[in-house]
Amino acid sequence: MHKIEYALVKFIFLVFGRLSFKAGKRAADVLCLITRKILRYRRAVILENLSRVYGKAFPAPKEELLRGIYKNFIYLWMEFLQVSRLKSEEMDDYVNVHGREVLDDALKKGRGVIFMSGHYGNFEWIGQYFSMNGYPVNGIAKRQSNPYVNKLVEDIRTMNGIKVVYTKNAMHDGLALLARNELLAIVADQDGRRKGVFVNFLGQPSSTPVGPAVFHLRSGAPILMVISVRKAYGKFDVFIEPVYSGDAQPVTEEAIYRITQKHSAILEKWVRKYPEQWFWMHKRWKTKPPKKTDEK
Repeated sequence: MHKIEYALVKFIFLVFGRLSFKAGKRAADVLCLITRKILRYRRAVILENLSRVYGKAFPAPKEELLRGIYKNFIYLWMEFLQVSRLKSEEMDDYVNVHGREVLDDALKKGRGVIFMSGHYGNFEWIGQYFSMNGYPVNGIAKRQSNPYVNKLVEDIRTMNGIKVVYTKNAMHDGLALLARNELLAIVADQDGRRKGVFVNFLGQPSSTPVGPAVFHLRSGAPILMVISVRKAYGKFDVFIEPVYSGDAQPVTEEAIYRITQKHSAILEKWVRKYPEQWFWMHKRWKTKPPKKTDEK
């Protein structure tokens, strides 16, 4: 079964990876229509999440908002299929970076940089851009259950110089990379389950991964938030802003909460500004906060 799944995924990469960006956009527009109108992929989850955050006062008419959410989702994956078409000399045509000096100043501290993002815009191309511009980028990723598919996805992600750090050994390997003054890229806006810390995100108590906070506390590496705002297919404005800096310090529950709440608030700012560019199809609030027991 693994080999059949791998053959199908590889076929998809071969077909769409050879398209020009113009043809890729046309294909993505067709797939977007199919996904939204026919497959209605996770429509119920999207609407449940939107209603949880906005009630009945959506930030745009419902169908218009759904169209934007599906478009960003399909565009992202089509762009990922087309990573092999990226050329370093053309990257500035695709990506316009605001705040590069923030990153360069952070690297001057010599402690590495925790390079955070969310499932927003095109987080995959962020790493590609900075790797192709000479920055030592290492992305934390979850290993796929299918080893053949995992190898294929890893080959695509690393073809432009990015290195992959798998979650199983992420803390050990990540700290070593930070000590070498490298970038450790983390996407940490999915449900953190019972290992996460509950912070306020989009007005909801949200279990959030603690990794970025723990990496900072143990290494003293500055945390930066990097957000890609989609302007069109394959065109992005990327914004870099500081989240947290300081020396290494003890890992405490209070410190983890403080740092996690801060980076969650920065991401929330961008989600509220361009809500269609976030992954509303995630079951973001699947984990419920523990019930408070009444004091006797």
